[in-house]
Amino acid sequence: MARRTTRARAAGAASPRTGRPRDGERKLGLADVTASTVANIGPGIDFYFAFGVIAVTAGIAAPLTIVAAGVAVFLLAFVVAEFDRLEPSAGSFITYVETSLGPRAGVVTALLIGVGFTVAIAGVFTMAGGMISLTLDHYTSWHPSWLPISLVMSAAAIWLTMRGASLSTTAVAIAVVVQVLIMVAVCVVVLVDRRADLSGAPFSWSHLDNGLAGLSAGFPLALYMLIGWENAPALAEETRDPRRTVPRALYVALALTTVLFVLFAYTTVTGFHYDTSSIGRASVPFLEMADHYLGHTAILAWFAGIASVLCTLVAAVNAQARMIFDGGRSGLLPSRLGRSRPPGETPVNALLSMAVVGLGIVVIWWLCHATGLVGGTDDPVNLYAECSTMGTILVLFVYVLTAVSLPIFMWRRHRDSFSIVRYVGVPTLGVLALAIPFVELFHPGQPVPYSVFPYLALVILVVAWALAKYVVRRNPEAGAGEGRALGEA
Repeated sequence: MARRTTRARAAGAASPRTGRPRDGERKLGLADVTASTVANIGPGIDFYFAFGVIAVTAGIAAPLTIVAAGVAVFLLAFVVAEFDRLEPSAGSFITYVETSLGPRAGVVTALLIGVGFTVAIAGVFTMAGGMISLTLDHYTSWHPSWLPISLVMSAAAIWLTMRGASLSTTAVAIAVVVQVLIMVAVCVVVLVDRRADLSGAPFSWSHLDNGLAGLSAGFPLALYMLIGWENAPALAEETRDPRRTVPRALYVALALTTVLFVLFAYTTVTGFHYDTSSIGRASVPFLEMADHYLGHTAILAWFAGIASVLCTLVAAVNAQARMIFDGGRSGLLPSRLGRSRPPGETPVNALLSMAVVGLGIVVIWWLCHATGLVGGTDDPVNLYAECSTMGTILVLFVYVLTAVSLPIFMWRRHRDSFSIVRYVGVPTLGVLALAIPFVELFHPGQPVPYSVFPYLALVILVVAWALAKYVVRRNPEAGAGEGRALGEA
């Protein structure tokens, strides 16, 4: 650890990225980081396009699946919060794993982060135009292609993020508040209209189709809905008092989004008269429900969906690019990714690399369908689902590596506060919770490409490990700055 500690002390009070003071920058507070994390989770976009499947697999008690996923993610968030409470870093998972398990594991994590989040962000790029196209198609006779809209909206979001974390996070905070208020208002209207038929059935185990098997079938998708909770740690270097702010933002954002998802789920089940087969047949259940109960006013729910996609896009690019940036500055990824520029020391190369590759995935996928090279339609919802699934599988590997890292990290660097229950028991429960989605992902009988994704992820994992051995052999100092905590600088 000597090489890391020496560099950390040499950094003084300067910027962890460039060595320049950043006293003139506006630091992010609890509200900023919480709003960005909620936006990255995407309470609108994720619920709109995921809940129909959860309802079909779990039945009337589908909200219980979301509760179970929320508990599992809280266990994982505890692991990350403990790291940030002691040594916050924009590298987040990359820093934690490299510091605990060594540079090879750090390179593997950085590669999984880079590939996984870039594939996942391609799905959000798609829906940036897809949601607008769906709305225009629903309310007008104009049926524009979603692809050019996606390119324009994605470019605008990337431009905003390149203006610095402060400006983009403020814009996201305003938009996410409006989005949530609209969706909650829809729920209030529906629940008031159906007040004579309200019941506790959606929270009753006896109404869960096939019991634990039904809950397990929808659990991976419910877990995917909460992906994005890791946004807060990546903003540590732009945050005031990150040791306190980042963990608090993590917990507040997770609690808020879990409650919102449960509210939306309960309302949707109630609004469809407890008929989950009807929910499964609806293309976007929440919007179909809003159209039925709100009439013309339901357009606000469609606008909330657009706002949710754009919020998720900006927040995700902000956080995920900073993790990739950290991998570049520490030598775990190509060094060019570790360059930044004002304002706010924006990680411009990481941002642009993620944008180019992500948009490239979108364009290639569209071309394959448009030319008939690949069967099926070029429905943007399909690409969103495929990218979200593939990207999330890779991120699940990272969650496991991070959970395994916590007890080792605490034993080596903070042995005086080590606790078996806190630093071994809780991470173990988090890893066990991830066993359910892993098992379901490998379940036979899934359609292509979903049947291919788990095996492709394993191939990427093996390739990442081989590349890690090469990188560390070529550059023994790779990851030398990863142990640098903000509190030590």
